[in-house]
This record gives sequence, C-alpha cells and structure tokens, in this order.
Amino acid sequence: MEEKTNQQEGVFNYLLELSFLGTGFHGWQYQPNVPTIQGELLKAISKLFKVEWVPLIGCSRTDAGVHAEQFFANFKVFKYIEPYKVLKALNGILPLQIAVKDVRLVDLSFNARFAAKGKIYRYLIWNSSIRNPFLLDRAWHVPFKLNLSAMQKAAQYFVGLHDFSAFAKNEEGRNPFIKLEYLQIETEGDLIRIELKASHFLRYMVRRIVGTLVEVGKGRMEAEEVKKILESKDSTKAPFNAKAHGLYLIKVIY
Repeated sequence: MEEKTNQQEGVFNYLLELSFLGTGFHGWQYQPNVPTIQGELLKAISKLFKVEWVPLIGCSRTDAGVHAEQFFANFKVFKYIEPYKVLKALNGILPLQIAVKDVRLVDLSFNARFAAKGKIYRYLIWNSSIRNPFLLDRAWHVPFKLNLSAMQKAAQYFVGLHDFSAFAKNEEGRNPFIKLEYLQIETEGDLIRIELKASHFLRYMVRRIVGTLVEVGKGRMEAEEVKKILESKDSTKAPFNAKAHGLYLIKVIY
C-alpha cells in the first residue's frame, strides 16, 4: 500500500536502515571538505539516482567518532529503483565502514527523525590498567579501577522524568524534560556496558551522564551529588564528557 501511494504521487520515499563505524568520520551531518556519514551517503545516492542533491533525513545527529548498530535515514526522489537493487548498489559504492542493512519504500509523510518514538544507546568502557588494542576507538579506556557499586547507585538518580539541562548542550532549545526509562550497568570481565533508553536525548547527554558516572566510580564525586546537579539545571556542574568513540546508537524505535 505504501509503495503504491508513492508511485501514484510520482515521488518515492526510500527508508534506509544502516549501521556504521564512526571512526574517521566527523559525525553524521554533512560538512564540506571533511568525511561524514551523511556526506558519504549523499554521494552514493546522487551517483545511483543520477541527481545532484537529495534531502537526506537522519534519525539522529551523531557526533564525530560515535558508532551506530542501527540508524535510519530517508530521502525522496522522482526516480524508482527497486529497493533490493538500491541496497546492493549503495553497499557497492559506500565506504566499508558504512553498511546498508535494509531498504524499503515508506509513505511520503514519513520522516526518520520525527517519527522516532525512542532510542537506546550503549556505552563501552574498557576498565583495565592494560589497554586492549582490539577495542581501540571502540571503547573508552579507563585504566583506574572503578567502583561499580557507587556507579550503579548514582545511575538510579538519572532514571525517571527529569530536566536534563545540566547534562546536555541544548543549543536548539529542545524540551529538556526527558523520561529516562532505564540506565543499566553490566560487566563482562574488564568491559563495562552502560545502556540507556529514552524517547530522545539531548546533545552530549549520554556522554555527560557516563562521564559523571565515571567520576563517581573514581571516587571523585559522591553518588548523591548527581541529584543536586540534576536539580541545579546548570551544565557547568557536569562538564565531564565521556569519549565519543565509546558510544553506540544500538536501536531506534518507531
């Protein structure tokens, strides 16, 4: 039904499901003269559909070095190519760090950014005195032993509906009140996994939450201080930014 609607209108709205390794890219958003995920996709789409430019809408704006296990983007064109051929062609053009996992036609009203109902992020920390070369640019190496119990105690203050102004850079003036559904901390040997789910996240929000948890884990901050920082709504109180390369967007919910 959706494909028929697109064909009747003479406009085709393609939805791409992607995964990418953010290493070496300056984030999602197109920037002239530097490699970005959006920029590489635009070049590939333009080549395939033989157009100079297409509006490409991403579900999120990831920062430089951030990875995605699941990411969605949509674009509209006047030319029809079967989705399976689009998938094969784009994967043949794109750099190896970017993979197109699925291509489908969606209703013309669909917008990958505004249709998203929720996102799940994961952050990886390699917590060992010895670096792991296999996790270079994949996890934040913190060589000092972290107090996981203190971090888990601090994590609970973030869960629920809060004004996250103190833990974000809110340049766009977005609603800072966000319900964080969960914040889980798990370990596998020296690897720490921190997972967060919410309807949306403000810029730097996940990295500043993780950075603050690490400060607690190092003993430089008491777990209870998280509550005071949240209530302050002052971003200067939480200047601790976790490294970008440990962050993964793992699921987008529609």
